[in-house]
Amino acid sequence: SRNSIPHLLQYHTPQTSTDTDPHHLTVSLNNLLWMKLSLLKPSSTALCCLYRHRSPLAPSNLRMTRPEKDWFSDGREAARQLKLELGISTAKGGIEACPESVDLSLEKDMRRSAMEFGRAVARALLDQMTADNELEVDTLSASIALSENDDTATTNSGDQNEPSKRGHFDFPSQKSHCVTICMVPPSTAKSAWSRLTSARKACRDPGFYRWPPHVNLLYPFLEPIFNIDGSLDGTSVVTRKHEIRNQFMDEVTKHLSNAAKQVMPFDVSLDSFGCFGGKSRGVLWSNPKCHYSSMGNNAKDADPLVHLQNMLETQFPMCNDQRKQGSFTPHMTISHYANLSDAIEAKDKLQSTWEPVSFHVSELYMLQRTGDDGQFKVAATIPLGPGSIVKIHDPPMSFPDMPLVEEEWIRDERMQMKDRRKRSFKGKRRKQVE
Repeated sequence: SRNSIPHLLQYHTPQTSTDTDPHHLTVSLNNLLWMKLSLLKPSSTALCCLYRHRSPLAPSNLRMTRPEKDWFSDGREAARQLKLELGISTAKGGIEACPESVDLSLEKDMRRSAMEFGRAVARALLDQMTADNELEVDTLSASIALSENDDTATTNSGDQNEPSKRGHFDFPSQKSHCVTICMVPPSTAKSAWSRLTSARKACRDPGFYRWPPHVNLLYPFLEPIFNIDGSLDGTSVVTRKHEIRNQFMDEVTKHLSNAAKQVMPFDVSLDSFGCFGGKSRGVLWSNPKCHYSSMGNNAKDADPLVHLQNMLETQFPMCNDQRKQGSFTPHMTISHYANLSDAIEAKDKLQSTWEPVSFHVSELYMLQRTGDDGQFKVAATIPLGPGSIVKIHDPPMSFPDMPLVEEEWIRDERMQMKDRRKRSFKGKRRKQVE
């Protein structure tokens, strides 16, 4: 909500009888001026009004700058008048509608009202987005933290001793990029593992050691929040953490089973590739085509993997990162590149030699890693179909065909990708500030 300025204003000089109405507002792309307003934070930007001095069809005739014009004050005054009309701010004690007469107390009220209005807009948007999942959005009081290594983000809060009272997962937890729910070719699919491993190695995949060939369904996933009494001694803290983790896993497995039992096992074929990205990032991926071996009652489901992801997200609505673009697009990453052009070039080369491969999927996996350098291992196996019972693996186990160590070339590729992401992130932050 910090960058939400939902109203754009533009005043006209009198040209027709309707233009003399001070409430006559229009929007014109060639007559907008960006500037900062005092009622917002210094890093925020807003749109200021621009007086139309001459023909609206000839922007080049506009007098863009005048030494005697105080655009800052005019912009602040225009925003104040709009807020008065919308009823989100009130004038005090006969203060005149001019920039020079805006006292300090009114300016503080304007700033406070703007922040409250932004929160209200964000809250309304979240209500609309979560209505399909019957989420209860009571408040928007949590602050959103932006950092370069944002591996976790709090998603739930509450009493860890109380069971979930709603249909979806509601245990105190936070998102973590060290945990995922995904589809992986089973270890018995030797042909699929062999061809995918060869392709990823030939394309110098930076994630070759850390990730198995996979399709993320809920990523980042969740890990428990340890709300522990500070008066406990060391041994009691360890015991309490163990209890909380067990309660967390009990709740997670219950909801994973609720989703998995609604989808029957299905077949997957990999015969084509795609790319996405831009100037500073390129991703080469394989398009998993999924279908049921026997259509039966599942004929209505065009793609069982999409249906499965939807069932999982219904149980864990806070883990909606795979639907950032509005819909879920299954993809199995082959490798990462510096830009989209490099990814497309690699795709054309790989597609020319690729032989389609298929495998049967009867279970999903919860994978987790330790630290940024760790390898994702199987923490739980999630069978598909009725009677699904999740099996927890403690300690987590590795896939048989995963590399035992991170070779030097893999680490070099991973460090280069990490540096590219940092540079891209810093560039976006600079643009936001500007």
